[in-house]
Amino acid sequence: MAVPPSACFMVACHVWDTVGAQSASYTAGLITRPGNAPLPVASLPQPNLVAPDLPGLADQLIQRWRS
Repeated sequence: MAVPPSACFMVACHVWDTVGAQSASYTAGLITRPGNAPLPVASLPQPNLVAPDLPGLADQLIQRWRS
């Protein structure tokens, strides 16, 4: 891809995938599932967006880009 990592958005349902993406300068969204919520650890980056399903995450992403 001919874009910088900061222009990319990673969507995942595993928090460790969002941590890795954010460590590489990506923006990340987490789709939560039972037992798979953001990890409230101060030393870990938190997902930029969190939603229970893909449509919910898409709605948040649209709102973020429109503002």
